[in-house]
Amino acid sequence: MNFMLVTLSVEIPNLGSRIKQIREDKNMTPTQLAALAGMSSANLYRIESETTKSVPRDTLKALGEALGVDLDEEVKSALRIEVSQKTNK
Repeated sequence: MNFMLVTLSVEIPNLGSRIKQIREDKNMTPTQLAALAGMSSANLYRIESETTKSVPRDTLKALGEALGVDLDEEVKSALRIEVSQKTNK
C-alpha cells in the first residue's frame, strides 16, 4: 500500500496574540507555559509575537493542553473559512 503525506497550511489571524492572552488570563509566565508545553521560552516568544511563520500542529496541541484550551478548533475553523472562500470564488 502506498501512502501520501499531505501538509496543510492555514493562516490563523492573531493566533499568537490569543495564546498570549489566554496565558496571561491564567496568570502563567512565558517560562511556565513553555515548560508545560515542552518548548523553549524563545520559541514561545516567537509564537506569541507572531514573528514565526509556521507552527507545527504538535506544538499547537502541546500549547493547547498546557493552557487547557482546544487550539485544534482554531485550526479547523480557519480551514473551514479558507475552503469556503475558495469554493465561493
